[in-house]
Amino acid sequence: MIERVTLIFDAFHSAGEILPLGSVARRAGLPYSTTHRILESLIRLEWVNQTPLGYALGRRGLRFRSGAVDHTALRATAAPHLHALHLQTGTPVFLTALDGVDTVVLDRVGGGRAALPGLEVGARGALHRSAGGRAMLSALTPEEVEELVSAPPRGGRCGPPPSLPALHRELDRVRRRGGLAVERAATVPGFGAGAGRMSAASDIVGLAAPVLGATGPSAAVSLHARPTVPIREWCIPLLVQAARRISGETEGDDPDSSAPVPASA
Repeated sequence: MIERVTLIFDAFHSAGEILPLGSVARRAGLPYSTTHRILESLIRLEWVNQTPLGYALGRRGLRFRSGAVDHTALRATAAPHLHALHLQTGTPVFLTALDGVDTVVLDRVGGGRAALPGLEVGARGALHRSAGGRAMLSALTPEEVEELVSAPPRGGRCGPPPSLPALHRELDRVRRRGGLAVERAATVPGFGAGAGRMSAASDIVGLAAPVLGATGPSAAVSLHARPTVPIREWCIPLLVQAARRISGETEGDDPDSSAPVPASA
């Protein structure tokens, strides 16, 4: 029994990862019925949590992950705003958190069964390579940015390091948009699809705004779409307002900030 429980814990590769029953069973190499029975016992003992999207490590399980962060409160606060934003925009909505030197996708609302590459729930990535990561980086000082993006990769992620001058220029543009990171269908060397300086005619395929706490950025809310169904600019204020409301509720402040909302990208 202890061996089976260990296999199930090892199925969760990161603290914020959420897995459906089938994924837990496949990774653990156990039958579905056995996996489900053990998970039900672990839920009762708070080793595992069950969410609408699947299973995640619970309060006790997180204590045995080195450096693990419990995002339960953040996800609970964000959930109604993510759903409302999806209903308003008709675009898949994502909640991405800062986890050490990486980003980790905590939740997704909309988009059906086919997730966009790199945006599956539980997926990890380098901060500079996603709209959500750049939105969070824009809230940090240049020195903090360089320390994070220069740190050794975790979780097996790979890819070339960013060009720091290009990254600082991009983050300066994000800051001038009030923290709004924009990805377009064009490609910019050094950042992959969508980041950086683009033609105004390029279709928007990604938008992100940071969720700010007392100690800085903790997460980002983002919209992502395929180039065949681009995001319209009227979605921008809705996204920014959702991120601000989550920030305010997380910190217990007034969620209706008087700060101006970007009207265009």
